[in-house]
Amino acid sequence: MSWNLSALEALAGQAQPDLQAIEQGAVPLARFLAAAPADFLEPLLSSPFGRVYRLFLERCCTHSFQGAAALQLRDQLAGELRVCGFQSAQGHGLLLALMPLYPPGALKVEDAPAKLPGWLLDLYKRRYEPATQPSAGAASDAAAATGAANFTDRIFLNRMLGLSNLYYIDPEDQEILQELRQVRLQTVELLLGVSSRELGEHFTADFGDRYWAMAQSGVQKEPLDAHEAAQRDAIQQWLGSRSQSLAQEGGIQRFAAALLFNLPGTVKLANPEANLPAWFLEGFRRYATTTVPA
Repeated sequence: MSWNLSALEALAGQAQPDLQAIEQGAVPLARFLAAAPADFLEPLLSSPFGRVYRLFLERCCTHSFQGAAALQLRDQLAGELRVCGFQSAQGHGLLLALMPLYPPGALKVEDAPAKLPGWLLDLYKRRYEPATQPSAGAASDAAAATGAANFTDRIFLNRMLGLSNLYYIDPEDQEILQELRQVRLQTVELLLGVSSRELGEHFTADFGDRYWAMAQSGVQKEPLDAHEAAQRDAIQQWLGSRSQSLAQEGGIQRFAAALLFNLPGTVKLANPEANLPAWFLEGFRRYATTTVPA
């Protein structure tokens, strides 16, 4: 598909740009950056291209994309970055390519100053580690966000997303793994503590994207400790001991929790269209067809 900088700049100038058009622009942009010569990245970011790239990131690439092309490319580039690492020249290009596909708060580079060159570090920090200085209009939201585990706390939601994405990129990082396991248990507790109606409302808001990022991260391949195993077994025993458990109150909550302990692609469900609520169905289809690297 052909694309040009003028189209991206035009999108960035719109008050409410079309989300599908943004995604259609982000995919070829990411492919271009992933294929760019490593020794041309810094001058490229200093050129008019860099100005439009930053503008497009800031004004358009603010939410997770859900289209198949964007998700497939994101997973492909994240896998390549996992192999080459953040410190290599190839890794710098891949990180630039992934930025349009990971919204603010959804990506974290541990010890970024030691791994990224100055020209890339500044861009990374402004997008993923901004100074916490809320505007007057956001002051009340910032005051309400404490990082406590709940469905609407922005700090907790961004932590869910960021840890899930970072683990997907670098599953060998033990610090990230332990933090993600803690957040998974907190998420399970949230899932089991609400009604199915309330859960549907949260899934159609910001929590849904964060949940599916965790469910598709691959953390389920890690051995469970005793507490995690007890949680999983209790949930699966409840589901397995009841006829038509998904139709009962508490069923979809436990099914959602169970997916966080079972690798994507390993849970089969007969006739999901009839057994799952609409707000859960599309995400489950993606989860059921995802393949996680060993």
